[in-house]
Amino acid sequence: MRSIKSGVPAICLILALMVLSCGRNAALNKGRQFLEIGDLGKAIEQFARAVQDAPKDQQGHYYLAKAYCLADSAGPACREYGILSRLDYGAAQDTFLRQKVSVFLGLEPYELTRLTFSPGNDALPSVSADGRMIAFSSKRDGNPEIYVMEADGRDQKRLTNNAAIEFMPAFSPDGKSLAYVSDRDGNNEIYLYDLQARKERRLTANRCDDLLPKFSPDGGEILFLSDAGGRYGLWRMSLAASGAPRMVVTSSEEKGDKNFLDIAAGQVIYQQEQENQMVVKTWPLAGGQAKQINCPSFRAGIPTVLSPDGRYLLYTSSRQGNDEVYLYDRQADQNLQLTVNPAEDVGFAMFPDLRTIVFDSQRDGDREIYLMHLDRLIPADRIIAALSRGQ
Repeated sequence: MRSIKSGVPAICLILALMVLSCGRNAALNKGRQFLEIGDLGKAIEQFARAVQDAPKDQQGHYYLAKAYCLADSAGPACREYGILSRLDYGAAQDTFLRQKVSVFLGLEPYELTRLTFSPGNDALPSVSADGRMIAFSSKRDGNPEIYVMEADGRDQKRLTNNAAIEFMPAFSPDGKSLAYVSDRDGNNEIYLYDLQARKERRLTANRCDDLLPKFSPDGGEILFLSDAGGRYGLWRMSLAASGAPRMVVTSSEEKGDKNFLDIAAGQVIYQQEQENQMVVKTWPLAGGQAKQINCPSFRAGIPTVLSPDGRYLLYTSSRQGNDEVYLYDRQADQNLQLTVNPAEDVGFAMFPDLRTIVFDSQRDGDREIYLMHLDRLIPADRIIAALSRGQ
């Protein structure tokens, strides 16, 4: 009988541990289910219960930190990440947690490369289809002119040379030509520059504003914005000698002005004034109806651009008090803040490899051009150090 009695406490302990383990696992499983359907409040509730049942279990802290990050709850997310890093340093290497927590701490999440260092503004960068060249507008010689450089900032060359304003450059698909805007004839018109022959020619000629030229994927046409129809609409023109601009019909029901224009993955993306607000729409180049796409709050009138594969939307928002660059994953319905700086940052393009973004910023005085490397995320050690300093 003594052996049976002496075994009772051990059995009770085992049963108690099994109950606690089942409760923790049940809470984790429920939390993951709520996480999958996007109910962050209930997910956080379940993960918090799992952490309470097993304070030293890294899995509960990992999921709780993730849920807080998704809910943009900065303080709790940083606290849970700090706990996680002490329990399991490997789990603290998670890329999503590092990206979100670094932003919460005011740290720039990705490595940057500054490309221009001129005393005048360098802005409005455009990337060639092969990712090897960048065109931009610069005031370094007194007034805005068109320049080109290699993608790493080397070999910066001036292309245009007159007293007018040249801006909004865009590469042809084969990289042999640049379309851009100039007001040399009294109003904004579109010009074409042959990079091999180093010659330019005027494409539009009217009394209206023609802006934001973009090449069709085959290079045979240019699409642009113009108020030639009484309001800003989407126009296209053939580059053949006989080509004449004609207005694009995206939808018979559209009435408001169109805004920033871009082309990617066989789609035209533009901002559209609709019921006193700006929305983002896409229109298939092959023809059809325009469709509004899901887009977080953005700054109207400055770029909203698609990645080359159409999955990501690069945009600028002032939701944190100043203009920052954001990336929206349309497939995962996930939104990431990319820049953290009190200066104005504006994103303009994603490279074909989907690992690099070009943007301009006033962070170093006047406007300069930068690269952001999405494959070079902030090390966990820097985040942990910032947490330990109470940053």
